Amino acid sequence: MSEIAEFPLPSDVTDEERSTAKRDIGKYAKIVSETEKVIRFNGELIGQTGPVWHFQYTRMYKLPKGYLAAGHDLHEGITVVFADQPDGLPKAFENPLVREFLEDELRFRKIVGPEHAGAE
Repeated sequence: MSEIAEFPLPSDVTDEERSTAKRDIGKYAKIVSETEKVIRFNGELIGQTGPVWHFQYTRMYKLPKGYLAAGHDLHEGITVVFADQPDGLPKAFENPLVREFLEDELRFRKIVGPEHAGAE
């Protein structure tokens, strides 16, 4: 996989949040560059959600080996989760509303669900 994905950092990102994002994304993907506003890494964006619960936004990615979701939680800062399969990403979030939004996005993008199983 040679695609470069971008995780946007909030405009008011703290040094601690930036460090957390870089460290946690770097556990699962090779980071290729970083600016004040974005972290770029080897992966492919497969979905995104806007504000839900106290997440400002969440992005989901396919990596060379697995799947990653990263989001900006207004209370907790940057949250990064990893799963072997895309349907594991929503399960990694505790809030049922966040899980539902991620599941809906993955179904809409035909990454999971019956539509995906029949896709060519």
